[in-house]
Amino acid sequence: LSRCNGDKKLRKIGEQSLGIVAQCAQWSKWNFENKVFLLQAELHYLNNDFRAAEVAYKASVDSAQKHKFIHEEAMAYELYGIFLIETRLVERGLEQLNMAISKYAKWGGRMKVGHLISFMKGC
Repeated sequence: LSRCNGDKKLRKIGEQSLGIVAQCAQWSKWNFENKVFLLQAELHYLNNDFRAAEVAYKASVDSAQKHKFIHEEAMAYELYGIFLIETRLVERGLEQLNMAISKYAKWGGRMKVGHLISFMKGC
């Protein structure tokens, strides 16, 4: 949201959340690593550091996949896809969104699948 409207309060909440989740990752890398990478990716994107954002999105996908958090893997693919589309890499972004759809479907998230299909029609 902060990226859309420039709200500094939302940015601060995101930064604080990253700090909290990063602390949690010190105690349980298994449960929190992918979340840290995803929050880092979103912060890098917000800061227009697209190269670091892409690295962090990929790391989040890999971590969620490795730890078998299919819904979080789907979310990482989704946000990575949106990032790519918004940075004018539409074809690559649509590939990531298709991966997200596959993962959400496997997880049982039919409503989310429908939402993403509708979103993709507008790309």
